[in-house]
Amino acid sequence: VGDVDPKEIKELCKKDMSAFALNIAGSVSSAISEVRDDASPSDFAVIGYDTPTSLKVLASGAGGLDAMKAAFPEKDVAYGLLRQSFVWESVGDVSADTVKFVFVYWFPDSSVPLMRKMKVGTFEGQVRKILQPYHIDVNAGNPGEITSELVTKMLEDVTGKADHTTAAREKKVEAKFERKFIGGMDGKTQDIDFVDEAALKDAIAKVRDNEQEGFDYCIADFDTSGKKPALKLKSSGSGGLDALKADLAADAFNFGFVRVTEVIDKTVAVKFCFVKSQPEATPFRQKGKLGLLGGAVSAVFAPYHGDVFVDTVDELTMDGVILATKKR
Repeated sequence: VGDVDPKEIKELCKKDMSAFALNIAGSVSSAISEVRDDASPSDFAVIGYDTPTSLKVLASGAGGLDAMKAAFPEKDVAYGLLRQSFVWESVGDVSADTVKFVFVYWFPDSSVPLMRKMKVGTFEGQVRKILQPYHIDVNAGNPGEITSELVTKMLEDVTGKADHTTAAREKKVEAKFERKFIGGMDGKTQDIDFVDEAALKDAIAKVRDNEQEGFDYCIADFDTSGKKPALKLKSSGSGGLDALKADLAADAFNFGFVRVTEVIDKTVAVKFCFVKSQPEATPFRQKGKLGLLGGAVSAVFAPYHGDVFVDTVDELTMDGVILATKKR
């Protein structure tokens, strides 16, 4: 794999998976709690690695997005949680503010060794659970990729704004949510391969078409039989979330896409959720290698209203999907 010694990977794969459990300092939970407390002046926290398998607080406090960006390390992966005020709706001179939370996956691509990327890739699910819930997530590799304009636009897209100019509608389909994938996490920079790209994209298009009968979910996985992993369509059909769950593998990466409906203000809204399943039983070498392609895979399924990351099928619930896609 690149310039990594194959012997090093082989020895790493022999280790018990318990060796890759994260140790989390108590200060991490405290810093996150302060960010979530509206009464606290602290509006950001940056979490990084104290040792290869332990997390600590790199920085926290007031200062918002600019202070958080300044605290990210130049040569290692880190994670940020930001509390941001957001104008939910405006009517004339009256505006309603609300609070949103932003998760930032800091991944300086050019300066992080490949072996390090593989190791931290196995921790992604654990880290996301620590920092959940949040309204949007941003991948970035340098401070210039995270701007207040980008964050505001993503919050507008994922939450929507109140419309007081139209009459009540019996049914509403949400406007497209153009999710941003930045910081070396798009299809171009990761050069993802497909077994049959047309078949996969056709299945995704059918799920998006709420007039299409017989299709409301699809699942993709990787064919790892060749020299390079290739994304392929695994299954598709009707039956919604329950059918999707039944088709998820227990020992390999799966990527699901499901159409759900939600009643908002007496109207029915169609929502789309991206599901990333990364079982603990996935072989370590695959978990590290395939984890690097996560951003590229997400871009294949975008746009969508929310995403869910799970380790087991039992963690995937309709309440969780609705919460991920919910208009707040």
